Amino acid sequence: MRNRALHDALREFALESAALLAEDQRSGAELEFDVVEETGRGGPTLYRYEPLTDGYIDARWDRLRALPTASAAASALGAGATQYLRVNGVRSGEPEPALRAMLERLYEDATSFVFPEERFESVYADVERMLYQSSTHTAVVAPFWGLEIEPERVELGDGLALVRKERFDGPPDVGEEAATLCVLERDTAPGDPPLLDEASQRFRLLERGLRLYKPGSVALGALGWSRPGGARWQPADLGCGGGAIRGEPWILVAGEEPELCDFLQAVEAAPRGGAVGWALARFEMGCARGLDAEALSDYLLALRALLDAGSDAGQASLSLRLAALCAEEDERRIVQRRVELSLALERFVMAGGRGDDYVERVGSESPRLLVSEMERHLRALLRDVLCGYLEPDLKGLADDILLKASEPFHPPEPADPATEELEALESAALRVRRLTPEPADEEPRAEAPEFPEAEPPEVPVEEPELPEAEPPLQEPDPEPDEPGPDDPDLEPVGVLDGVTPSTDWDDYSAPV
Repeated sequence: MRNRALHDALREFALESAALLAEDQRSGAELEFDVVEETGRGGPTLYRYEPLTDGYIDARWDRLRALPTASAAASALGAGATQYLRVNGVRSGEPEPALRAMLERLYEDATSFVFPEERFESVYADVERMLYQSSTHTAVVAPFWGLEIEPERVELGDGLALVRKERFDGPPDVGEEAATLCVLERDTAPGDPPLLDEASQRFRLLERGLRLYKPGSVALGALGWSRPGGARWQPADLGCGGGAIRGEPWILVAGEEPELCDFLQAVEAAPRGGAVGWALARFEMGCARGLDAEALSDYLLALRALLDAGSDAGQASLSLRLAALCAEEDERRIVQRRVELSLALERFVMAGGRGDDYVERVGSESPRLLVSEMERHLRALLRDVLCGYLEPDLKGLADDILLKASEPFHPPEPADPATEELEALESAALRVRRLTPEPADEEPRAEAPEFPEAEPPEVPVEEPELPEAEPPLQEPDPEPDEPGPDDPDLEPVGVLDGVTPSTDWDDYSAPV
């Protein structure tokens, strides 16, 4: 078997067709016969009943061509339909007549429509022999580091597949660390473009699709192998791959294959120009980095491109817009805070910060966790844009969400007292509201605290009883002659009760 995908598609169509034809026969539909006269040389004339299966199939062809497997079989047969029909004496380039001709050969001279397994394999062998009689079967293989799949083989369409290494007869020195191989098998005719160029492009697109599909570290190997026409495996430079593995492996669980195939087709067909294409390239750079600190800037640059955070105002609004797009309303403050911490971590790394200063500059949050969260948010936005769930104008969408929010955003209280630098990352909207300049001729008004503190309970305080104030003392009228100290008319001035007068106060004219 040289084309497994074609074999499986034609077989599924033949099985469904057999079930429909047999059900009609059990329900009372009659298969007509023709009497064929056979005369031998000099012998008696013999008569043979020949079932008219062609007419039986032709009467039900509209129902057969509407089967779910018919379109897949026609697509798999593709351009080979013209050659197949020419061999069978029919001039047409459409796949549907070729499928009907295959059914007619399958049930030729049959009186029932039970699926004939052996005859199908014989008919399919003739199809392959006719289609590939002048072609060469070529295979290109490359390892995927960090990729693990539970199924033994995952068909991705048009000869591309993911295969567990132990289930594929590939090159012996592919590497023990690689658990999964990416395989492209194709029958090439003389004059066709080299399969290695196609393999390099499709392997690269597959790597991108896997990284976008879900989290996990996966990287395409830079060195591949090719084998034309069953010859020996030869090393081949794919011209791509070679990224580093960072974090947990990428695992494909059994049952995810159809969803993965649909996602890969959507991503491959989506336009990737403008800011979205630039952000997608930055996302791939971040996934290929060997260190989380190196990947952080790639992810933040991609988010800035998607959310138009190139200016100072846009930079200040980055955390607000990302929180509006990636979190529910009651969780946006948390996401906003995490983005601000990631920005502080980026500045810490760019400044060549040491480990001793990390808590003082960023806080106690795990840097790997912050990087993983930024990667997750970026992946979600790119997925939704490429699949058509969101428009590329993410900035406008985020601003609309913020305008419709039930309550305005406020930066959360800092979790660590040593995060004064993060307070400078307040959004532009908050700055306009909280820092509006006052008129120059008026004194600035005191601003109410954003989060008022609870007032302590009032405690009654007993005030001490103060002695009654004495009436003010009047100074005596000045005498022409200064009296002496023994003058009986002189009264003491400013002497409090219970205080012994002192001669040190003689120079003062009023109580101190």
